[in-house]
Amino acid sequence: MSFLSIVIAIALLLAVYSWLTGYRLPINRRAPGTHHTSLPRERGVSRSTRKQLLRLVGGNASVAQRLVQDVSDRNPDRPEQWCWEKAIYDIERDRRA
Repeated sequence: MSFLSIVIAIALLLAVYSWLTGYRLPINRRAPGTHHTSLPRERGVSRSTRKQLLRLVGGNASVAQRLVQDVSDRNPDRPEQWCWEKAIYDIERDRRA
């Protein structure tokens, strides 16, 4: 058996193992020209809250930011976390109606 066939066999075994275990290499797969959908880190706002709102607006960060800003403008005395939760509540309420 040649050296090349051994290397190919090892690579094939590693590929099959990775496929079976679901291991993915940490490679950034975003296509060029696509927009970044994450929201900027807000002080005092939990990550799960930000992700939930982003998921509700279909990944559109500008829509999520605008909704939070609208809630914040109408309720200037409320904390940032409350504004994010209120935006989530409003979307869910509107979808039920």
